Amino acid sequence: MAPMNRGGSVTSQRAGDRWTAAVQVDERDATGHRQYDLSLNRTFPTEAAARRAGEQLLAEWKGGRVLLRDLLLRQLAGTYRTLRETYKPMRPPTVPATRSAWDRAITTWEEQSWIDAAAAARCRDHVRSAFVAESGATVRRHRLPGDAESDPTL
Repeated sequence: MAPMNRGGSVTSQRAGDRWTAAVQVDERDATGHRQYDLSLNRTFPTEAAARRAGEQLLAEWKGGRVLLRDLLLRQLAGTYRTLRETYKPMRPPTVPATRSAWDRAITTWEEQSWIDAAAAARCRDHVRSAFVAESGATVRRHRLPGDAESDPTL
């Protein structure tokens, strides 16, 4: 396997009286160069706190302590959680765990106008990259706390 060169950058942005952070991760190897834009999917009380959180994630990425697949699946799950907080009942009712389930979910969200075409394209790109054949990793299913409107077992 060819050596991987990892890099990236952190940006922060004001969100009302709080701050958000975004991390762009880059990887280069013999097969090419890829970039992914990731949001930390939470807000911070100060710009410094937002930057620190982004820089910590970037350091883990550069140090090889986190896989691209995990970063992309975290980003997708964050998108799911944000939509779930806004739209009840959520479709699908649980975080998707397979490529086809993510594809169906993104199509549904776009059809419902919960996300725009650009966000749908970004999510689809993350799904494609997270589920590449050579990863060989098993997808862990994460459960979110249920509520009466979205969990039929309550």
